[in-house]
Amino acid sequence: GFRYALEQVRIIFPDLDTERLGKADALNQIVDGRLVPFTLPEGQ
Repeated sequence: GFRYALEQVRIIFPDLDTERLGKADALNQIVDGRLVPFTLPEGQ
């Protein structure tokens, strides 16, 4: 699934910073242009 997609991105874009790409995770969310751990909204 997700890891396989990341491997494809690494092959298609070999010049990408692999350390930064490694921070991608299916459980992260984007907040104000930054990756942060996913959290449930308050009250849920």
